[in-house]
Amino acid sequence: MLDIDTIQTVRHYIKKEIEKTKDHICYGIDKLDQLHYAKGKLNGLETLLQDLKDLQNREDNVDDINQT
Repeated sequence: MLDIDTIQTVRHYIKKEIEKTKDHICYGIDKLDQLHYAKGKLNGLETLLQDLKDLQNREDNVDDINQT
């Protein structure tokens, strides 16, 4: 898997994109189509962030098992 610095960098980028998307939803939506697109993007980014956390936890658990 990737080293911890790479994972942290990716997480940071995803969190920044989530915040930008939330701000866009609050202040920059003019049409209903834009709202649907932004909500879908937000959902995808949050799912990706959760998947990264789950994969890292799973890898940590495997490492713990292999060390014992």
